[in-house]
Amino acid sequence: MIAKHELGRLCAVTFTRDAANELMERILDSCGRENARRLAVGTFHSLAMAQIKRNSKGRPPKLLGDGDRMAVVRRCWRENAPDLKLDDVLKSIDTAKARVQPVAFADIAMQRVYDSYEAILQSERVMDFSDLLLTAVRGMQSGDIAPLPIKWLLVDEAQDMDEVQLEWILAHGRAGVEVTLVGDDDQSLYSFRHALGYAGLQEASIALGSIDLTLPVNYRCAPNILEHAAKLIGKNTNRAPKNIQAAKTEAGEIVVHRLPTRDDEGAILASTIRSESNAQWAVLGRTNTLLDTVEVALSTNGIPYKRLGGKSIWDQAIGGVFSGLLRSIADSSWTGVANALAFCNVDSAWINDHSRSSSGRCVDRLDHALAEVQDERRRKILVSLREGFMSWEDQAFKGRTSLVVHGVAGFLTPHCKPPQASLLKSLADSFCRLNGTLAQRLAMLSRTTKDKTADAGVVQIITLHSSKGLEFEHVWIMGSEEGNLPHTDSTEEEERRLMYVGMTRAKRKLVISGALSEGLESRFLEESGL
Repeated sequence: MIAKHELGRLCAVTFTRDAANELMERILDSCGRENARRLAVGTFHSLAMAQIKRNSKGRPPKLLGDGDRMAVVRRCWRENAPDLKLDDVLKSIDTAKARVQPVAFADIAMQRVYDSYEAILQSERVMDFSDLLLTAVRGMQSGDIAPLPIKWLLVDEAQDMDEVQLEWILAHGRAGVEVTLVGDDDQSLYSFRHALGYAGLQEASIALGSIDLTLPVNYRCAPNILEHAAKLIGKNTNRAPKNIQAAKTEAGEIVVHRLPTRDDEGAILASTIRSESNAQWAVLGRTNTLLDTVEVALSTNGIPYKRLGGKSIWDQAIGGVFSGLLRSIADSSWTGVANALAFCNVDSAWINDHSRSSSGRCVDRLDHALAEVQDERRRKILVSLREGFMSWEDQAFKGRTSLVVHGVAGFLTPHCKPPQASLLKSLADSFCRLNGTLAQRLAMLSRTTKDKTADAGVVQIITLHSSKGLEFEHVWIMGSEEGNLPHTDSTEEEERRLMYVGMTRAKRKLVISGALSEGLESRFLEESGL
């Protein structure tokens, strides 16, 4: 489009930063680097943020990190609905944020949690990740936010779009932008994240009056690997008809192992990878718990590896509170302080009330809290945090980051359970080994937990969901048993798509293994002809 037209800008959008960078390189290689100014590439959320910033009059909202968000949700849950399960609360909030229109909850307690959560975000002038797209979409609907100034919109991996992302696309189409969607319904894996899959592609096609084109050629896989994968996915009924063909002609290698136990499965995996150490390997598993077995096997055998797709320890309870308080010291944001108080068992309702009623620097807000506090235990915690915070800000200004880190860890440790205290010490030691100022280390930490670069000679350990979009010379799929793959928590068709994605990550060699002790052999092996 760019090469054939002298005027007009193209925006390409996808779901991850890595995918966006790769897509930009592919487009520039095709149309020429001289057209870089006519190209914008980003994720849905980064492009929505750009729209919001243009409309913010120089005061864009701050984005809440995953760890801080989790801590805020936990505070609202404890205050308003402690009888509900936290996981159910999180799912309900995520479901509401995946809808264009505001959601009214049937459960009054859940409604209170959601309203409290939204009120805190508003009072702190922060947004969570989902709010970016919702704000852009609702702004375009009301006319307060303009669509991107582009002629063409290219959407990659369109089968993964949810309702809000679809509406963002359609809003641009209604504004006269020419829209192209590229997607493979056989790789729709995220219904649990509200992805619309094949139905979303059909809805977009009808709304935009599109022309549908099929691209059936696979340029990655050896023909025999693709043949078995295509046979498997052909068992699904809710899919677009297509005749998948391999561009390659040289056959690859396929191996199936059925071992007595999971430990035996890990042992033969490590032995095989060690004997073929010069190859590029990825080990894929249905769950992170299953991949723990892989980590043990590889580390025991001294085989270097890198784990992708699992939840970062910095986004879990103690890691999120620790990094959040460090972030408050670096940028004077209140959220990390409030979450630290909640971790120290200060009453969540009191914290939320104070968060809504106070403003200014963190130390000033702590002074305000001390002036009104009555409870002696709460006063001691506030005094300790205020004194520590003043010292930590001073040490951070002087570049004494290690003192700040150990000081924050020392403040939190008395409030930790034994396993948390041990983990906190490890996190503090790890953070101290980084280089740079406090803010630079926090930024580095954020990049590291999102990095998916495949280092040469290092085995990549990845969940099947996280493997989509990646490719490797050799792929090993673990845990091919009934109850695990297909998993009992998902539909059979989605699990079949998941297995198809795993199989088609392999360029030259595919190994599939399972353990007799864990259950019957997966039906997917028979369905694929293996």
